[in-house]
Amino acid sequence: MSERTDTTSPPPEADGMGIPAQSTPSDPSAGPAPDAAGTPDHPRHARRARRALGKASGAAGALARRVPAAVLLITALHVALLATYSVIYPTWAGYDEAQHVDMVYGLEHGAGWPGPGDKMISKGVAATSDDFDRGDYADMFLSGGKRRGSPSFAEITPTPRPERGSFDELGGPDPVTDGRLSNQMVQHPPLVYAVGAGLLSALPGSDDWAYDQQVYVLRLLNILLVAPLPLLAWATARRLGLAETAGRGAAVLPLAIPGLTRVGSSFNNDGILMLSASALTFVLAGVLRGDPPGGTGSDNGEAARPRRPKGETRTAVWAGIWLAVALMSKGTALLLPLMVAAAYLVGWLRDRDPDARPAVTEPRRARLRAALASLPWRPAAIALGVGLAAGGWWWVRNYVLYGAVQPNGWGVDPPRREPLLLPDSFWTWLWYFVQTMFNRFWAGLGLFEPPQLTPIAIVSATVVVLAVGLVGLASGLAGPRGRGRGPAPGSEEPAVPAIPAQPTGDAATPAGRRWPGRLRTPAVPAVPAVLLLPAAFAYVTVGQRSWAEYERYTRGIAVQGRYLYLGVVGIAVVAAAGLARLLGRRARWTPMILLVGAVLMQAFALLAICSYYWLGRGVAFTPARIPDAAAAIARWAPFPVGVTWTILAATGALVVAALVVVARSSLRGLPAGPTADDDATSSDDQATPPTVSSADHPARPEPASAAGPEAAVGTR
Repeated sequence: MSERTDTTSPPPEADGMGIPAQSTPSDPSAGPAPDAAGTPDHPRHARRARRALGKASGAAGALARRVPAAVLLITALHVALLATYSVIYPTWAGYDEAQHVDMVYGLEHGAGWPGPGDKMISKGVAATSDDFDRGDYADMFLSGGKRRGSPSFAEITPTPRPERGSFDELGGPDPVTDGRLSNQMVQHPPLVYAVGAGLLSALPGSDDWAYDQQVYVLRLLNILLVAPLPLLAWATARRLGLAETAGRGAAVLPLAIPGLTRVGSSFNNDGILMLSASALTFVLAGVLRGDPPGGTGSDNGEAARPRRPKGETRTAVWAGIWLAVALMSKGTALLLPLMVAAAYLVGWLRDRDPDARPAVTEPRRARLRAALASLPWRPAAIALGVGLAAGGWWWVRNYVLYGAVQPNGWGVDPPRREPLLLPDSFWTWLWYFVQTMFNRFWAGLGLFEPPQLTPIAIVSATVVVLAVGLVGLASGLAGPRGRGRGPAPGSEEPAVPAIPAQPTGDAATPAGRRWPGRLRTPAVPAVPAVLLLPAAFAYVTVGQRSWAEYERYTRGIAVQGRYLYLGVVGIAVVAAAGLARLLGRRARWTPMILLVGAVLMQAFALLAICSYYWLGRGVAFTPARIPDAAAAIARWAPFPVGVTWTILAATGALVVAALVVVARSSLRGLPAGPTADDDATSSDDQATPPTVSSADHPARPEPASAAGPEAAVGTR
């Protein structure tokens, strides 16, 4: 028995984010709208407030009902893992966490946004963070010093919790004057720092809280930002018309990346970039599908309606909003406008009506003009215009003020502490870059290493994801030979426009005069290729910078796998689709296989972290050591011991619950193709018919025995 993911009746018109709007019962007590003279305490105002609250809670409840319980449980486990990492990594153990927090602290105290080289870290932040960067813990934390005899966190007695002072008590916002490098985070846009400053300012008395409690509030902000990633991965897969099995598998994959969990659990500007880029991918999935929210669709099972400008505009505006948020987050988002343009182009190619093409007797130039005129100029211009106007101005400002789109935040060339890479050659750098990106993508657990995952886990995860990703890329997220997907729930019409078959020939059309197939139908991998663009752009950008730095310093600099996390949703969808296709008739096991892999990756990562940070020198990890490690973690945590133990226990319980629920759904035969709602419109002895792109070629049903990998991947 499978879980139902959609209502049996056709949903109302979707909102701008592609989530169907939920209708709510009318309030019989509602009277006519109050006039302008109505007073706030009038009974009608009270009824209006109750209705508004009821609608809001109803919409939230409806959304929760539309998301499968397994996906909600996977998301809860993701949040629990983030919370776990937020306590097993002590304050200041995140990537450049002291510098990120210092930017928030400066905004709180009116420091504004200084230019490159002008922002020195504040005394209040440096008072405790210096222990990790240049003080007592630096050798163990930065250089693997535990192997040389440096004590671990388990052997160091932290400042007792009641004696931990606030930033103001530890020195306040005044800058340090010891000649160190400035805070380089001025090179980034201020969005997430302004949000963090606003959050702390809104909490009464937060200025007097201990420094680690203030940092933990900012960590919670980042956790909230990355919490929706599994949900967005599932929603993107389903919006593209993939099967529920592939959607759940996509939801699991972010949990399989311990490095992402580590980054998401500390305060930085990566979290807001991951959220905005993932939400942008979800919105553009509708564009790729050729079915913008509120546009093409069906009501009450009737034929698909023509695309409406209102829905098309709404989708474009949402794409522009998320693009703007990404651009105001970090420089690695600067190439995302190309993804928006590519999505509209591929969506146009997939959605073109072959019957609307110009007659082949028209001149080639006229046909080309007609093709150009039919491009989605308006929605693409809206999306790019909103995104660049609201987010691109910051980078233009940088160029005007400093002569560079992203200036050197230090204002000077800093001394490098990375090791030399010899012999000096391109191949030396390339080998270092490729292996380091893979290592730190999966498990950037230390600064830099150790702790680190076992190479077997890293190589295995890399090979598996690359293999299934290539299958997903080659399949085009559809059935074999470019076949379309099954009907949407509650509709007899295709949920996703089919990919038209390439013409095999036409005797009536002179050679060289046919409408070019490449202008009608994209190559099969076009859709998954667009999904992978954020990660690909980041990889190329990091590689270009790293090579430039290597030529200058002969060192591997700024090679961080976390820069690829903005593309995690696209990677998850393509990999899950590829695995489902490989499994074929056993595709219902896709989420279970990925979940087991995720649990193993997290277990290996937690073992490495606890063995290095939370066990003493010469102490080997055994199950009997778990209470000792947990007790050491609790001593360093910003909150009472009971809170830490609750987080750890809840995470363990959610791991077991997720494994049980996902295993039960697989054993009970979660349909790899149609969901329960689709079964209402199909018989037991007939599979979902393939779709074609023209009414001149009616669909022909296929027998149920033909269902295979295409059902697992390309059927809703």
